[in-house]
Amino acid sequence: MNATPTTAAAWVQAGFQAQQQGFLEQAEAAYQQALQLQPEHPAALQLLGGLRRRQGDVVQAEALLRRSLQADARQPHVWNNLGNLLLATQRPEEALAAYAQALALQPVYADAHYNRARALHSLARLPEAAESLNAALAAASQPTLAMLQLHAQIEGDAGHLDSALRTLDKALAAAPEHLGLLHNRAVLLQRQHRHAEALATHDRAATLGLDAADAHYNRGNSLQSLGRHGEALAAYRQALSREPAHALALYDLARLRWRLGETDFDAELRAAQTAPAAPPALAGVHGHLLWRAERHAEAAEAYARAATALPQAAGLQDGLARCLVRLGEVEAGLAAHARAVALAPQDAELHTNHAASLLVAGRPDAALAAAEAACTHNPAHQHAQALRVLAWRLLGGLHAARADWADDPQRLVQAFDLEAPPGFADMASFNAALAAELQRLHADRQAPIDQTLRGGTQTVGNLFDQQHPLVEALKARISEAVQRYIEGLPSDAQHPFLSRRPSAASHWRYTDSWSSKLRSQGFHTDHVHPHGWVSSAYYVSVPPACRNSSTREGWLRFGRPDLPLPGVNSDSLVQRELQPQPGRLVLFPSMTWHGTRPFEDAAERLTIAFDVMPV
Repeated sequence: MNATPTTAAAWVQAGFQAQQQGFLEQAEAAYQQALQLQPEHPAALQLLGGLRRRQGDVVQAEALLRRSLQADARQPHVWNNLGNLLLATQRPEEALAAYAQALALQPVYADAHYNRARALHSLARLPEAAESLNAALAAASQPTLAMLQLHAQIEGDAGHLDSALRTLDKALAAAPEHLGLLHNRAVLLQRQHRHAEALATHDRAATLGLDAADAHYNRGNSLQSLGRHGEALAAYRQALSREPAHALALYDLARLRWRLGETDFDAELRAAQTAPAAPPALAGVHGHLLWRAERHAEAAEAYARAATALPQAAGLQDGLARCLVRLGEVEAGLAAHARAVALAPQDAELHTNHAASLLVAGRPDAALAAAEAACTHNPAHQHAQALRVLAWRLLGGLHAARADWADDPQRLVQAFDLEAPPGFADMASFNAALAAELQRLHADRQAPIDQTLRGGTQTVGNLFDQQHPLVEALKARISEAVQRYIEGLPSDAQHPFLSRRPSAASHWRYTDSWSSKLRSQGFHTDHVHPHGWVSSAYYVSVPPACRNSSTREGWLRFGRPDLPLPGVNSDSLVQRELQPQPGRLVLFPSMTWHGTRPFEDAAERLTIAFDVMPV
């Protein structure tokens, strides 16, 4: 500054020049001088707010930006900056309101449209996010790398992985060493089950200098998918060395250690919660894992700590509620359910879990109301549909007739004995070869912590996307059977399952697919499939114990829920049982309760399963 400024505007100009040259202390002093002369000078307030944000003081930064807008509300760039601060502090709804103010003042404002798209994307409002991004692209003279990156993220989240990859490649053509673009490309390749390519892309980004926690975490996912478990553990721990409270790294590290049979699988998660500034949400993550491990008392304690610190988090109240009910503290659990539903009344999952607990409490009438609420908010929620049917069945009378109409395993469960794929004389020889192919994929010590299998292992990832030759051959035969099953379904626009039958029988797709292996005394807990419309079991190999029609060991059963119902023998709710036979495919509604009986045999029970959704 050559001459001492004499007006607030001059001080602001001098401060801005100093800031542009990197002299931040001089810039701050100049803005303070401007505010001495004119305490509510809009530009001084907003520029000082920007400096405060760079210094990490987001509270003061927000206060200064808001004072600037109080002094002059017609500042679209300040509204945009306020929105960015709100979005960075995880307040996307408030950010959207700020962006709306900016765009009302300046409709052709590319940056505000782009930032609005970011906020909408963070809320998973993908169509609106795409619309805002398109407006940003139309307003910009040319797309920025950030716009292309967000475009790819929106496409990927919408399931358009190939299109997302093309968008990223377009951006990378202009900036081939852009670390963020390379990282996103690796994540997309991982989602496409191109794990080796994903790992190579992660490694290229690391060679170029990418050392962020998210990068190490996602590299760990690719290593895990390739079966390189030791390296995956190391990658997750590298992520934690950069960001000790990285929730996903802690969660997936614990899940992998569980699959590897390590008893202290949650050690890192426990340690992370003892850090002085540990986010209270980590206790909720821990609670979820402990719930899955069926350690309900410990899970309740973890959820309670998290819910105390974050009382407005509906999911934490819900987790606490489920644990308390399973521990016999029914009234306390139902009170926590009520708090959860009051915090997020549109959330079908919360109503569904409330319905399950009400059934455990012996209140099928109230459970029916909760299940109905869940079905209203999400008609395709398979667990909610199953609980509604169960409530009808327990209430009896006219309700029982409605349950029989909605969920009839005699009519809707069908078995198909498949023919051998080309190149095999019979299904016995094919299944023997298929079993050898599948056995190589069952490398874990125990099944994933969040699955229904007990006493065995389950493959990871989408089996039908992994290009295993014999699985591919079987998939062709399975697709023929699925097509016949759907073609044979009757029409019923009011039925919770049949109403979703596609108008063309060929309009369906596979969602999840996996292989399960049960050892002696193994079984599947009774459950439904939340990500399906039609579900399945294909039998590759079956132990001799399953041949006994008196004991029905290892048989597939339908209708029995996984809930401890007071005064009800759950076995009395079994509606149908099927004997497993090699080469047999069983198809059934995903909303139908199903599980298996345990068996005693040295031989293993090997299956493939999948879910189908209409399109």
